[in-house]
Amino acid sequence: MSDRSESPRRQLAAVLPDIPVVEMVYTRRSQAERAALREAFDTEERQAFLRHLLTERSAELRARGFTERNLESLRFGKVPHGYNVHHIKPLDDGGDNGFDNLVLMRAHPDHEAIHRYLDPQLKGLERGQSRTVRLPMPEAGAYRRSGPEAMRDEPSHSRAPARPARWAGLEGQGR
Repeated sequence: MSDRSESPRRQLAAVLPDIPVVEMVYTRRSQAERAALREAFDTEERQAFLRHLLTERSAELRARGFTERNLESLRFGKVPHGYNVHHIKPLDDGGDNGFDNLVLMRAHPDHEAIHRYLDPQLKGLERGQSRTVRLPMPEAGAYRRSGPEAMRDEPSHSRAPARPARWAGLEGQGR
């Protein structure tokens, strides 16, 4: 488990040093609109994205260290064990389920680091309100760290990557 005494910014930089962070105005959308998008994501869009990654990027995913077991999960439209599909621009702030807004990344520490950085900035922000925040913006596609710790299916517990992270982006292939 990561050291919770570290600042979220430091944790993000240690875990994901190559992800740019941009300043933007975050406006909470209505609960009904967000819920409809989440429902579509949970029932159809996530599976379509995962199958798209397998169909369009399987050689690249293999080269980035995704295992056959990971790829088998994608074949069934399932998220591989230890991974999450992350909305780059959150559904809560005008993001959508387009493939150019989705990235497959390890749940821990990668996805966790993004939310430990972003979520405190959103505390107390009500529906319809806006606030300037700093949002981590990974590239769309699939994120996989290189190095020996990335070759295991279980999450790494190291604080810093052995080498820079690698991307398997979708270069303009949105839905």
